[in-house]
Amino acid sequence: MDDTLKETLRTIRDALDAQRPVLLPLRQMPKPPLGWIATVRSALGMSQNVLANRLQVAKQRVSQLEAREITGETTLAQMRDAADALGCDFIYAFVPRMPLEETVSRRAYALARKELAAVERSMQLEDQETPLNDQRIRDYATRCISERDLWRDER
Repeated sequence: MDDTLKETLRTIRDALDAQRPVLLPLRQMPKPPLGWIATVRSALGMSQNVLANRLQVAKQRVSQLEAREITGETTLAQMRDAADALGCDFIYAFVPRMPLEETVSRRAYALARKELAAVERSMQLEDQETPLNDQRIRDYATRCISERDLWRDER
């Protein structure tokens, strides 16, 4: 992988990681038991008929939409349209459990450790073993593990 692509990927990860602190609190926000559509609609004092008119669909479709949101069967487009009709913004985001840069580093370390352990076994058989320590693994990960290869064993 050339250095330009590697830097581009790092820049993308850094940009996403910079947004992570703002997004983390959203993970703690509980989903309303009746779903967002029904909850916001009710909080506004809006009937299903009014929402149906705003969405230009039959009232029955609003009932179905609210039920499908709870079961996870709505599309992003349906959620976006419903949010707009309710005067809301629909937010869709992936919130990394750990910084993406850390995920990549951990993955590279794990692959390096696995590859070096295989070499180490061969070296032991030949009485030429060298200690497998943290610094050696990190050096190998930096020098020899390409970002393109990080997920190769999961193909």
